[in-house]
Amino acid sequence: MPIYSFRNKETGAIAEVILRISDYDQYLSDNPNLERYYDGVPGLISSSKTPLRQAGNEWRNHLDRIKKGSGKGNTIKT
Repeated sequence: MPIYSFRNKETGAIAEVILRISDYDQYLSDNPNLERYYDGVPGLISSSKTPLRQAGNEWRNHLDRIKKGSGKGNTIKT
């Protein structure tokens, strides 16, 4: 889900809010004292797993097969 930054029009305080894209318009309607604050590209929440852990053991096994089949003196690190 995207992380949006909003600025309070009265206090100037910046807050980050995690919202579904479909809930964005309703959130602004419910909070008229807030305006969108653009400080860069919206962030995304992703899992804390590394890509290799997300891929699972089958991918690790595949990489090992590639290394074994690449010949003597290869520099492939798995």
